[in-house]
Amino acid sequence: MKRKRYHIELALRFWRLTHWAKRLGRFSPFRQMAAPIASEKSFRGSFIPVSEDIEVPPGVVAPADVVRDYVRRASHRTIAYKCPCRAGEGCEAHPRELGCMLLGDAAAAVNPEVGYHATVEEGLEHMENALSRGLLPMIGHMKVDEYVFGARPFDRFVTLCFCCPCCCIVRSEMKGLVGAYPRSLVKLEGVNVEVEDGCVGCGECVPVCPVENITLADGVAVIGDMCLGCGGCAAACSRDFIKVRIDPGAELIESLKRRVEAGVDIE
Repeated sequence: MKRKRYHIELALRFWRLTHWAKRLGRFSPFRQMAAPIASEKSFRGSFIPVSEDIEVPPGVVAPADVVRDYVRRASHRTIAYKCPCRAGEGCEAHPRELGCMLLGDAAAAVNPEVGYHATVEEGLEHMENALSRGLLPMIGHMKVDEYVFGARPFDRFVTLCFCCPCCCIVRSEMKGLVGAYPRSLVKLEGVNVEVEDGCVGCGECVPVCPVENITLADGVAVIGDMCLGCGGCAAACSRDFIKVRIDPGAELIESLKRRVEAGVDIE
């Protein structure tokens, strides 16, 4: 009972911590303190762009199907009752109860008062509900989840988050972690984000980029080389001049296995 209560209280503290982490992460010495949290050793992840207008070549798996594949083949699925970031922020724009999903053997050890064990069908329904509300999936391997949720061992689970633009600790303005992003959070192989001819440089896309990677130059938007492939800029462009395209022959599932599942077994 003591161990169970410990994880519940730790989860609640973490949810509150995300609120302050985003505000303090841009300042020293908090910037230096944040870097180890986002290091390759503690966190590996990739956003999965799933907008309906993504251009997918014939014969290439769609990004949304990559997420569905994870949910289906995981040995266990546990869905958190709340999203830590939205709970910590008191989010009003998106449901706080659309929590992240832990996948793999270690998900079976998550405290039932923090999250509930789900069937494949329940997991897929939860995912579709999150995607229909415009939340962006991110698959990652995060050390902090081992302690917050009591998911052990660390090499037996990955976390599927559903991130909103207003509260996500990764996607929003936690600028102290920007320097760690290239090591810990990378673009999914085969995903390309491009600005098309016709861009008028309105700047709608600039504030939504989680790593401040978009600038305006000569009247057009320019995407820099730190792009995470999240597709947030494409969704924000009301004129539809930013596109997310998948390379022909891209093996997105294998890309994620190489990236996130290195040394991890969720089956």
